Amino acid sequence: MATCGKTYTSKNRVYLFRLQILIIDGGLLVLRNILDQTLASKGITLSVCLNQEKPTITRLKSRGNITQVQYDQLFPTVARVPTSSDMDITLIICLLRSLKCFGLNKKFDWNTTPKSTDVTIEADMYRLKAFRNKISHISKTTVIQPNEFVTMWNDIEQILVRLSSPALNIQQKIADFKTCTLDPEEEKRVQEEIKKWKDYEADVDRLKEEMTDVKERVTEVEKNQEEIKRRVAEDKSYEGRQAKEEKYQKRKKRT
Repeated sequence: MATCGKTYTSKNRVYLFRLQILIIDGGLLVLRNILDQTLASKGITLSVCLNQEKPTITRLKSRGNITQVQYDQLFPTVARVPTSSDMDITLIICLLRSLKCFGLNKKFDWNTTPKSTDVTIEADMYRLKAFRNKISHISKTTVIQPNEFVTMWNDIEQILVRLSSPALNIQQKIADFKTCTLDPEEEKRVQEEIKKWKDYEADVDRLKEEMTDVKERVTEVEKNQEEIKRRVAEDKSYEGRQAKEEKYQKRKKRT
């Protein structure tokens, strides 16, 4: 979380930096709370949930939705219990929307922007991720105008408030994000987190491209196999006709 320290002097980037802090720290705080509170309400631990749903998580990894690093966080090889504090926004959203133990609406369309009237947890998680993507791809040299900052801040704040539980006192924390002095150390931390997001996206894109290439090669092999089967069938049919013709000619000669 942003801490008070040296004055952050690059005025042209303050708005972007504050939005990044709001998403990274505020978003992560709210999402971790959703994960932890959901499990607590069901009376199960995170480890139990993950072990119950390991086949699903393994499929997510094979599809490129979860990286090997994230998978190792969920199923560490050393004697360590995984916790939500080990996870980033990307991983938590993936788990919340994919695992049955969290009970989200399986019919929700995660590929379509929800209507403004839809304020379900699924819709707000979609919006939070969309803002995360938008903010992480804004160049750090870009100047965000005051009116743009106010609009984006208010939209993200409403999402966080709706997703939050009263015990978090999220509105006070949001106010702290907006007013606390920013410093170069905080900027470095934020940029490192954004780099992790971009590296993750690059890994996912690479894995999806590899999977597409594999599928295309498999499809080509299947086509070749079908063509071979067709030709073999034609050859057998031709041989059968030839055999019948030879038998017919032999009978004809005997008569």
